[in-house]
Amino acid sequence: MRALLLAAAVAAAPLVQASTAVAQTAQATADFTAPAQTFGRVSYDARSLMIDGKRLVIWSSEMHPFRLPSPELWRDVLQKMKASGFNTVAFYFDWGYHSPKQGVYDFTGIRDLDLLLKMSEEEGLYVIVRPGPYANAELTRGGFPGWLVNQRAPSRTDSPEYLAAADEWMTQINGIIARHQINGDGKGNQGSVILYQIENELALTTPAHRRYMDHLYAKARADGINVPIFHNDQGRNGYWAPETSPVDKVVHGPVDLYAFDGYPGGTCTVGGQVTRGAAAPDWGFYGPGGAKGGASASPSTPGFMAEIGGGWFDYWGSNGGYECNARQRGERFQRVFYGVNLANGITLQSIYVGFGGTSWGWLAAPVVFTSYDYGAAISEAREIRPKAEEMKQLAGLLESVPDLAGMIPAGPVEISSPNIQVYHNRSPETDARFLLVTHKPSNGQTNDDFTVTASLPDGRYVVPMTLNGFDAKWLVAGVDLAGQRLVYSTSEVQAVLPSARQPVVLMYGRKDEPGQTVLRFDSAPTVTVLEGQVRSAFDAAAGDLKLDYAHQGLARVKISGGGRPDLLLLIGEEKEAARFWRQGDVLVR
Repeated sequence: MRALLLAAAVAAAPLVQASTAVAQTAQATADFTAPAQTFGRVSYDARSLMIDGKRLVIWSSEMHPFRLPSPELWRDVLQKMKASGFNTVAFYFDWGYHSPKQGVYDFTGIRDLDLLLKMSEEEGLYVIVRPGPYANAELTRGGFPGWLVNQRAPSRTDSPEYLAAADEWMTQINGIIARHQINGDGKGNQGSVILYQIENELALTTPAHRRYMDHLYAKARADGINVPIFHNDQGRNGYWAPETSPVDKVVHGPVDLYAFDGYPGGTCTVGGQVTRGAAAPDWGFYGPGGAKGGASASPSTPGFMAEIGGGWFDYWGSNGGYECNARQRGERFQRVFYGVNLANGITLQSIYVGFGGTSWGWLAAPVVFTSYDYGAAISEAREIRPKAEEMKQLAGLLESVPDLAGMIPAGPVEISSPNIQVYHNRSPETDARFLLVTHKPSNGQTNDDFTVTASLPDGRYVVPMTLNGFDAKWLVAGVDLAGQRLVYSTSEVQAVLPSARQPVVLMYGRKDEPGQTVLRFDSAPTVTVLEGQVRSAFDAAAGDLKLDYAHQGLARVKISGGGRPDLLLLIGEEKEAARFWRQGDVLVR
């Protein structure tokens, strides 16, 4: 195996208990020296996907058009996903839904995928397409058409009879997808499709299955697919990793990216009660590594979860589990589990599902009934659940701090409490920091006041923090926001509007918890508290303006002078800040 590097430090130690014992050390799971691979406007390296050369955290939400047979309502869901902060939508396509008999295909009306992809582009969403041929998705026959069972040939193999049938479907669906790729199709058509999946959760890896996968990849390319191709590995087996992977015991396949899925976090009881699930797993930088370690199966490609649980399907005879599922994988779960993913270098996350819908007619597999609500952020009735507001806040940070795309493990921090762990990452380009603060283990329920001592870009600081119950905090330090220098804050960033008439930064925290924000200036600025209670102190030697407050209601602070542009700083308790929605350069509520 060739040497794998974690930037300059091969063994960074981001998780530290007190000031002595190292709780966890980043593993050499990513090859940051590997050159970027380019597919037109889409490229990638070990750290992230890039669009037009710009690093991006892919924050994706899945929906199934066949579970909402009304094109007029597709746009409603897409707009709600966009408003909730997602920059990408993922689609399964159901072969059987479009083919009532062999040789017959219908892409009109409620099956108009050309319209669906056009809508996605119009709503400003990148698209991940997952056309199969096999999908699963709790569909009858996994999405295979009914007429396919008349074949005696084994499916999902290189059987000529099966491949001929699959090629029918791939020719039809690829012709539509190709017209909507971000790279265009060479015929004047263009859209927002950035990634393409072949097959799904194929756990058989015999030579016949390898030839089948080779065929699907070649077929996609022959049909004009020019974006990166991947497969979704069920449960992190290291199956169908790119040929570039040097990891022992992976199964190589004809893919450009390695992706996997996972549904951690526990399940509800049969009585519909939320349970305390296991701690969030480390499936990247801080995990065990190897073929079964998640992103570590492919060191030269970015961490990619093609499915991360955003709920779960319900069962026959249930007491009504969807509302419980929405809470089990709802607020706080999202902060902890998706945050641990991001800290582990998983910069492509697709929530399965963002909207579930309804399995009409004979769509549903026997394991699930008609409703596919899934406990998703957008309910079966297309109503936004409270968990969507939290997703909007997390997405707001990703949009506001582009440095978060492509971070790598940084050095150790010191923590005064053994109940706490901190993931500490940095941007190689800007040295900006991401500190994910969770309990140790991350499913801990204690209430803790503690300090974190860290060497940050602007100096070494002792930062007072609070973490109560099952929770995680997504904190940034050493970043430039709206012409300001944020040294650190124990409040989380939700929105930054640098080009507004008056630059605005919106931050938030849990109700009544203390907060502290430090900004850097050349000279003493003027601080005017317009609303709320905020104390300020300026350290002339360091150039640091320190603001102390409690997260109660909404505080409004105007800061002017000091060698920087004027700033309106909004600091709200979590639910108050969640009332704000961003529309371009405007915040509305």
